[in-house]
Amino acid sequence: MNHLTSRFAGHLDFGDDSVAGAVLPAGIDGFGAGAWYWIHGDETLNQSELDKAETALLDVKALVAAAFVAFAAELTDPRSTTSLFRKVHLEEIPEEMACDLFDVDTCEAVTDKVFLDHLLVVGIAISPAATERVLALDFAIGADKPTDQLLVAVWDRNNTVTVHHES
Repeated sequence: MNHLTSRFAGHLDFGDDSVAGAVLPAGIDGFGAGAWYWIHGDETLNQSELDKAETALLDVKALVAAAFVAFAAELTDPRSTTSLFRKVHLEEIPEEMACDLFDVDTCEAVTDKVFLDHLLVVGIAISPAATERVLALDFAIGADKPTDQLLVAVWDRNNTVTVHHES
């Protein structure tokens, strides 16, 4: 595993860890400039498996679109992960800060469209050997603002997308 090369992150140095990564200066396919890109593996990960896993990232636009379909579908249920993530940003922080995050004058102006328009890719992770979390795209509200709250679209080996809120 010491001689693996990512097409997006360059030479990987796992050291004693099972995770290697790098900041993406230009992003991938126009998404995630400045985002962290993580590769999870162990001593069995080889270059062929890494190349195959990274192939999915050649069309990040399609992955982001699929994530947004999942997020939009969840917004119809006020108890869903996406709705609760939105609620955290509108009700659990001061209104002035929420308005700044969404570039609006009042929190009432944060429609579903405004909310989705402010979700930006801040992290990408692949786990070539995983079955449940093969690929994950981390989204945050406003990439230029510090946050510990992420809305994550996760793909399993069957290409099923689920949504998670992580902090």
